[in-house]
Amino acid sequence: MSELPPDPTRLRAILAYLDSRVADNETVGVYLRLQREAAREALAAAERQAASSPQRRSRPRRPVPPLATQPDSGEPRATGFVVEPKKHPKHPQPALYHLADCAMPRRKTSRVTPDQIRIALRDPLGYLAPCEVCAPDKRLEQAD
Repeated sequence: MSELPPDPTRLRAILAYLDSRVADNETVGVYLRLQREAAREALAAAERQAASSPQRRSRPRRPVPPLATQPDSGEPRATGFVVEPKKHPKHPQPALYHLADCAMPRRKTSRVTPDQIRIALRDPLGYLAPCEVCAPDKRLEQAD
């Protein structure tokens, strides 16, 4: 504060307020130090447990699509089609169908057959559309 009031009553009130803020901050500081120590102890225990137990491999969250080889490159790739749902049921954009190896889906996909896609495409409301990146509609036409 640049200027303090001249009367003792207000100065005492200011001192009392500042003393209470200092006490509050000390309480918060003690609490944070205790939490920090608890976190350090938990980390040390977790590291000890990880070091003593053998490494386990986690299972994949989604099933891995079957692999096939591309005739031109010989590299493995996923085959088939997947559907990426709408963001929410009332979203104006339709659900998208992709080739299984497309990297564009942003939400969890579901495997579908070409026949299921053809049936969904007959819907006049247009609930399903092809991905513009992987162009699965061209592959779907070739499957006919």
